[in-house]
Amino acid sequence: MGLQVKPQLFKNRYILAIALSFFIFQLFLFLRSFPAEYNIYLRYIDRMQTNDPFWTSFWFGSELTGEVGLIFRFTGACLFLAFTLLLLRHEKPYFTLLKRAVLFEGIYYIFMLPFILSLFLRPDTNLVNLEAGLSYTLQILFISPAFLMLYYKLRQPTKNKPELFKLGAIVVIGFTLALWIKHFMLMLYALPINLTNPILVVGSLNATLTILFAALFLLAAFLPILKKQKLTFNPKLAGIGFLLIGIHFIVYIAVSQLIQRYWDFMMLTELWAVGFIILSIGYITKR
Repeated sequence: MGLQVKPQLFKNRYILAIALSFFIFQLFLFLRSFPAEYNIYLRYIDRMQTNDPFWTSFWFGSELTGEVGLIFRFTGACLFLAFTLLLLRHEKPYFTLLKRAVLFEGIYYIFMLPFILSLFLRPDTNLVNLEAGLSYTLQILFISPAFLMLYYKLRQPTKNKPELFKLGAIVVIGFTLALWIKHFMLMLYALPINLTNPILVVGSLNATLTILFAALFLLAAFLPILKKQKLTFNPKLAGIGFLLIGIHFIVYIAVSQLIQRYWDFMMLTELWAVGFIILSIGYITKR
């Protein structure tokens, strides 16, 4: 008798690809953060001798707070990976892992608040700082409330499925819009823009349009759930949306091979989202 494999196994593998890429990238950032924090400490000691002690200490404190947030996000990545591995093995999924992963991803962004205040309020702030601060603020608004509300609903002993699915759709769309805001604003305040350079034109159009169109496709895919008309969505449209997210980062990587400034800011991107290409295959080919 041949081995019979349930179709659900393949769907779980697509989800596992996202969880694994997210975990690997967060692990890299987590390990890299310790020497980075030490270098920031050395800069702090040096700045204290010449700069305003209050704002210098405030900046250093905001960096340490961000490190705590990174620990929460890395922990959430570990929990999400463990949850998807349980799904893959067809064992009873421990939804406590998923709930806590949702919680930790939601509160991660809140730890950016001291850094945002430093960008907005310090005496030597400039336009670049203000644009970066606006980017981080909008990311919090699009992600944290939805994730925390989803966590709250997941904790309820009696679950309202239409409401839960609607919140899940809001989380996906909000997260995608936050991705777009982060990388569009990054282009505005950190990356070169030159309409006479074809490579930079590609980079700018990619930052401006690719993830934004992804959000529009996902909105169209999840519209029945958002209206509470159905508990299903259009997998083809969702697949195209996820594909566009992955394509954005493939294009960014390609441009970074030719433009040094793009390479310099590589670690400030959500590079793990390349894994959405694998997830998109699962939805586009779904029958």
